[in-house]
Amino acid sequence: MNNDFYKNLDSIDDFSKMTIDENYTKIPSDWQVLVCDIKNSTKAIEDGKYKEINFIAALSIIGVLNIDKELDFPYIFGGDGASLLVPAILLDKAKKVFIEVAQKAKDAFDLSLRIGIVSVLEIEKRGSYIEVCKYQVSKDYSQAIIRGNGLELAEELLKKEYKTFRINENFTNNYSANFEGLECRWEDIKSPKDETISILIKSIDQNNSNKIYEKCLNEVEKIAGTHKNRNPIKFANQLNLSFNPKVLNTEASIFSKNRFSKFFVILRLMIENFLGLILMKFSIGNWGTYKNRIIRTSDTEKFDDMLRMVISIDKKESQELEDFLELEYKNKNIVYGIHKSDSALMTCLIFQRHGKHIHFVDSSKGGYALAAKELKNRLNFV
Repeated sequence: MNNDFYKNLDSIDDFSKMTIDENYTKIPSDWQVLVCDIKNSTKAIEDGKYKEINFIAALSIIGVLNIDKELDFPYIFGGDGASLLVPAILLDKAKKVFIEVAQKAKDAFDLSLRIGIVSVLEIEKRGSYIEVCKYQVSKDYSQAIIRGNGLELAEELLKKEYKTFRINENFTNNYSANFEGLECRWEDIKSPKDETISILIKSIDQNNSNKIYEKCLNEVEKIAGTHKNRNPIKFANQLNLSFNPKVLNTEASIFSKNRFSKFFVILRLMIENFLGLILMKFSIGNWGTYKNRIIRTSDTEKFDDMLRMVISIDKKESQELEDFLELEYKNKNIVYGIHKSDSALMTCLIFQRHGKHIHFVDSSKGGYALAAKELKNRLNFV
């Protein structure tokens, strides 16, 4: 069985090593690609639902991760959706998770979530492939790096052949999804520089992709500094627990059944945040280093057939980076998209309060979703 394929992969220790072919391994053909995305996400963002969109994408990931915490598999958080590569043993329960996520998206936020599944074998039959390597970000967090255009094909099939690849809402399974560990309790994180920006960069020269991505990574580092310097969450004092009911409403809407119970959920979250504030302020137990653990496990830069980065940057550097990307675009090396903001938002997956964490980061007010719209517009003119 290939259930532990990803768990047993060796890890790279530097994100830049994602350009080295030898670090990749092909996904087993009997694995499956689960895909979801918010329909009309741009309109929903215009209506102010960008936090809710991020939360639903993260909800789909935590729900499948909680099926069997001993298994490990690759996944990508895309802002307005997610892609997960899972072994067949998880398939039936994962379908049930996605159905419940789609229902919660509709009931809590009036968002329509497309949910689908495409086999790796189907992707290979259509001329694409999926290879993966594992990047050890910190001792508590490893990240999947994926290439081969297979995920892109799966996302395209979800939209263009939805009747064929959608997960049938009438699918029955006794499993009840577990979403424990998903939290959204922090205020928007103000940029330590002038801007926090979400960037998508996709090579369109398949023969020289590694060199192009290496050049782009080097230029980002030259302009915006090292990963530590450009991280939108650099300092512990940037992180402030929220006591604003509007902020806590996103999490409460998922875990309450009506307005009456939502009131008590929000009240509970406020009490928990107050206790957390005291524990961190007075460094009780391991709480004194809790914010630093968040910084070490933040998901700010990744790769899934394109570079996805959320970075902090000064306005002058931002313009310099845009000028570089525009030149690469005009030279037909890449397409790209950028969304600028003054802050980041964070959605948290907490498996062990003082152990394994994952913190999905996006720039506020649209982030990756609006950057993707800009990238697609450029792709139409290539």
